[in-house]
Amino acid sequence: MPFKLIKFDKLLNEVNQKKPLEENLSKIIRDIEAEFSFQSLGIFLKVQKTGVYRLKIGRNLSHNFAKNTKYTKEDSMIKELVELLNITSPGKYKFEKEYSHLIIVPLNFKDQLLGFLFIDKESNSFDSEEITKIRMYASIISMVVQIFMQNEEIEQHKGLYEITRIYSYKPFISRAEVIFSMMKRYKRSLTVAVMKIDNLKDIVRTIGEHETHDLMKQIAYIIKNDLRETDIVGKTHQDAFVIVMPETSAKNGLVSITRINNKITDLPIMKVCNTGWGIASTNEKIKTIEELLKITENAAYDSTRKTEGNITIYRE
Repeated sequence: MPFKLIKFDKLLNEVNQKKPLEENLSKIIRDIEAEFSFQSLGIFLKVQKTGVYRLKIGRNLSHNFAKNTKYTKEDSMIKELVELLNITSPGKYKFEKEYSHLIIVPLNFKDQLLGFLFIDKESNSFDSEEITKIRMYASIISMVVQIFMQNEEIEQHKGLYEITRIYSYKPFISRAEVIFSMMKRYKRSLTVAVMKIDNLKDIVRTIGEHETHDLMKQIAYIIKNDLRETDIVGKTHQDAFVIVMPETSAKNGLVSITRINNKITDLPIMKVCNTGWGIASTNEKIKTIEELLKITENAAYDSTRKTEGNITIYRE
């Protein structure tokens, strides 16, 4: 089939959209199917935060192969995959089927191996023009995968407040729900703490927006740096910080919150602020993280109205 750059330009325009990775890869695979005669093909991608490569999408491969086949950086094929592997000797590297010609192309971004594309023929060979086309398809796949990874990273950072670098409501709840479910399943303690800043609008009027932002930064810094890595911190409202502490009893949670509260109240700017903490732990009656948050928020609100002490522990 004649080599046509316009076809690749058209494909680039179609995949360079805000679509799910799987949808873009399926589009590319369909183009490859129309372009080549082959026996089987597959795209293996690195599983994020691991050294494992698994099949993301393929053609003419069994479910068993797709489910159970994986590669690691220790495999000789991965070590050799610094450039296209052009294999015409069966047995050198094999996927599911015997072949007469196998092409394996690395999917790279700078010096990072994102994964690889393989395509094979049962009989005959790919000619030089077909190999060039395969390289170009691999380049497009590399670009699409990298864009997806960058978009995913951007979305994660979007979940952080620009001022405090603390999770905003949606990503915070998403993570909190997972932790809540795990603690319930394994019958482990979970404690939630909420710090409410009373009359935030009055504080802004008194000290100004810039000083209020600075106050939020200082509070966030103290909270983030006084907790374990397994604890998560978010803001469900403009005037409230929320902490989820897995495998923590109310008693131990109180120790941590008391320490944090003392550091926050020592801030000179806190002379113009009235704050209250609420603490609550899971029990058999609480079914969702939202229930637990509501209880804790109410306890925090009650604390802002207390004349002595500003920490309230919810008890049935």
